[in-house]
Parts: sequence; structure tokens; C-alpha cells
Amino acid sequence: MTSDNIISLLGGLALFMFGMTFMSDGLKKLAGDYMRTILEKLTETRIMAVLLGAGLTALIQSSNAMCVMTVGFVNAGMMELERSVGIIMGAKLGTTITGQLIATNYISKYAPVIAFVGVAFLMFAKSSKLQSFGQVVASLGILFVGLTTMSTAMRPLAEEKWFIDIMSNLSFPLLGVIVGVIFTVIIQSASASVGVLQMMALSGVIAFRPAFYVMLGMNIGASIAPILASISGKKDAKRVAAIVAIFETLGMIIFVIVTSFLPVLDWLAMTSSDPSRQIANANTIFNLVSVIILFPFANQIAGLAKRIVRGDDEEPDMAKLEFISETAHTTATAMIGQIDAETKRMQDLVRDNLHLATENYFKNVISDIKPFTKTEETIDFLSKEITDALVRMSSFGDTTPEQIKHVGNLFHVINDLERIGDHAENMAQFSVRMRKSKEHFSKTAMEELRKLINIIDKIFDEAYAQMITPDQDKYAHVYALKRDVNRMIEEMKEKHINRMNKGKCTSQQGMMYVELLMDLERVAAHAMNIAQSAT
Repeated sequence: MTSDNIISLLGGLALFMFGMTFMSDGLKKLAGDYMRTILEKLTETRIMAVLLGAGLTALIQSSNAMCVMTVGFVNAGMMELERSVGIIMGAKLGTTITGQLIATNYISKYAPVIAFVGVAFLMFAKSSKLQSFGQVVASLGILFVGLTTMSTAMRPLAEEKWFIDIMSNLSFPLLGVIVGVIFTVIIQSASASVGVLQMMALSGVIAFRPAFYVMLGMNIGASIAPILASISGKKDAKRVAAIVAIFETLGMIIFVIVTSFLPVLDWLAMTSSDPSRQIANANTIFNLVSVIILFPFANQIAGLAKRIVRGDDEEPDMAKLEFISETAHTTATAMIGQIDAETKRMQDLVRDNLHLATENYFKNVISDIKPFTKTEETIDFLSKEITDALVRMSSFGDTTPEQIKHVGNLFHVINDLERIGDHAENMAQFSVRMRKSKEHFSKTAMEELRKLINIIDKIFDEAYAQMITPDQDKYAHVYALKRDVNRMIEEMKEKHINRMNKGKCTSQQGMMYVELLMDLERVAAHAMNIAQSAT
């Protein structure tokens, strides 16, 4: 094998890997948040979870992305651990479509033309959807150009004695599996690894028997991506990664045992005369049979994952991210889900502090504001960390226009939540000062204040709900409530001035009352901004 062959091999591998990644990104852009919505709502039954996992993985051409996405959803509390088992099984089945596509030699003949058409769409299409479509088509052409280059470059290896000796040793199942695991851990994609294996078989470099055992190892090696994605996540996220490894390992053990007693490899080889198609078929059958055999034991697999990853999550330090678990393998859809969950946590904390701050005015004792202060510190921490995560989202290549818009909205929402937290802090400090100085508002003022606070609570809750699920009627109702607040505050100020003129309250009380109304007005204004962020 000459240096030219090696250069061609590396170049073909580079084109193939680039095409695989570029195509997966394009398909994920086309699918957008539909995947997230479907996975959240339609995975209640295990058989449906398997079908959805297979279908969506076939759509985005990446079981790694689907498994990492599932890790992200479980970590964000959007999906239960048991529901993830079916999705993972389906994902492993769906990813075999890539191998079947690679085995279609007819596409290789027209790969340059396909790449040209895709690039034309990328350059001249104005619609983001058409550009994503062009990305998929262009990457498909590039992928097959790389495959053809690799296949040609590897042919001389079939005549190299040293390489033939290595390949003959891979007929030992365990050795073949280990090589497959290592190869996929390096490449970080089972589909790409199996694709390279198909080209080796097509070039006569490797026989079907050793290729089969290497393929089993490649499937196991694919579990490294979800494992890496779960490292900084919760226990259940780590259990999802364990489920991926358990499923593939059990499947490998079953097939290694069966092939030792039955001529399974001969049966698989008879499915096609094309070496590339033989491996594609073997990969599909391996994953399909694994799903059929292991499907009834899904609960036991989840239980085994719990035994491997023991214990419960520690009580988290409040000033710590609970849902965002970012790694190099995180997809845009999974990251958005995690950011949404962390933002909801921030909203809940702001809501708690707002309630503590306003209720303090209706108590007869001085409340301990240490828990309030700790929560406020957490709110400030989350504001910074979520904003940083949103900034990093700009580097994700699979972000859709809808997700980009949602990220832009969240920047404003986080800022408004943080400002509401600051106003709640002001109100809490005023209430403590009042209690210490034994000042208090009149009974009439307190009754008016209670009505105002109740309306602002509604605005805060409904504004966030409107942001999550935009609805014109919801927005109109929030807008009407905000208008009522503005009117009520003006009336309350006038009544307050009358009370002061009549000597019913002191100037100190009057100053605190006006300051309180100003903070409440700003809370309502920032809540209104949150509602507007989705319009």
C-alpha cells in the first residue's frame, strides 16, 4: 500500500465523517423541536417509544444524538427513566438505516451530482428549510464521494500479508468486539464506524465473519457518547447511559453465544451477495433481534441500571445548576429542554421570594429573611449561568430558526425574572425595617394592598404560562390585568395622599408605602415583558 493510498484513505474518511455530521445536523434542523414534542407526548407506552425511537433516529441519522437527547430529557425531568428504555431500543434499530443507505451502490455513481445539487440549494435558497434540505442533499453526496474514495484506497490492503494476518485474528469473537469498541470510541459514531467496515468488506480487506464481530463491538462503542453526556448529570441521566451500554452488551453476548452453536453467520451472509449489504443486513438483524428478545425485560434492564448507578441525588446546593448538563455531545434540542427546565426552576424561586416579600407585610412578627437571601443569591447565580448557556447555544450547528428565536426570547425572560427578584428583595428589606421601627400601614391601605398583590401574583403566573405556550387570549388577559394594576396604583397613591393630609399616617409610613407601590408596579411591568417575549 503506497503513501498515495494512505492519503486517499484519510481524505475519503474525512469526507465521509464530514458528510455524516453535516447530514445529521441538517436533518435535525429540518426536524426541529418536533422531535422534542413527539418524544414528550407520545412515549407513554413502551412499544410506541420503540417505534418513535426507531423512526426519529432514522430521520436524523444518528443514534448518538437520539440517546444523548434522551439523557438530556431525563436529566431535565422531562421524561421518566423507564420510558427511556423503549426509545433507546428503537434508536439502535433506527440507526441501522444508515448502513442500508451506504450499501446502495447506485447512489455512489451519482454522488458528485447529488453534492452539486445540494450545494446549489445551500447557496441560492432563501428559505431556511430549503437551505437545511440542501445541507442534507449536499452532505449525502459528500458522504458517498468519501465512501468511494475509501473503497478504492483500501483495495491494496487485501494483498498485504501483515494486514491479512491481523484480519484473520479478528475471527476470534472477543478480539473482534474489542477492536470494534475501540474504533467507535475514537470515531464517536456507530453509523460511521459500520460504514467504514462496509467499505473494508467491499474492498475485500475483511471477510464477513471477523467483520460481524467487529460490528458487534462498534454497537457497544456507541454508548460512549451518552456516557460522556451524563457525566455531570443526575443519577437518572447516568442510568440512561448505562441502559444504552447494557442493551448493546446483552445483545452482543446473545449473538456470540448463538453463533458458537448455530450457523447464524452463514444465514446472514446468504442475505446478499454484496459484502457491504451483508454487513448492513447483519447490523439491522442484530439490533432487531436484540430488541425483540430484550423488549419484555425493559423493566429489568432499568432495574439493572439502578443497581449499577446506586443511590439518590444529593440535596443540591441551591446555587448550582440542576438541569443543564452540557457536554460536547449535547444536541441543540436537548440543551434547549435543559435550559427551559432551569429557567422554570428560576421562575419558581422568584415566585417563592415574591410571595415571602409581600406576605411579610401582613405578619405581626419580624420574619427571618436568611432563606430569602439564600434564594436571591441562587436567582442571581442562575441568571448568570443560564445566560452563559444561552450564549454558548450559538455554537451549536444543529440549531433551528425557531430555536434561535426561543433563545433570543429567553435572554429577555431571564433578565426580567432577575429584576423581579431584585424588586422582591427591596420589598423584603422595607418590611423588615417597618417591623423593627414598629411602623404599620392603615387597615384600609392593607386591604387595598392585598387586592393589588393578588392581581400581580396572577399576572406573574399567567405571563410565564403565556411565554411557554403562547396564546392570544392569554396575552389579552394578562394585558388587561396589567392595565388594572396601573389604574389601582394611581388610585392607591391618591388615597394615600388624602390619608397623609388628614394625619392618618406619618411621612415615614408614606415613604415606605410609595416605595412599595413602585416596586409592585415594576414587578407587574417585568411580568408583562415576559408575556410579550413570546408574541
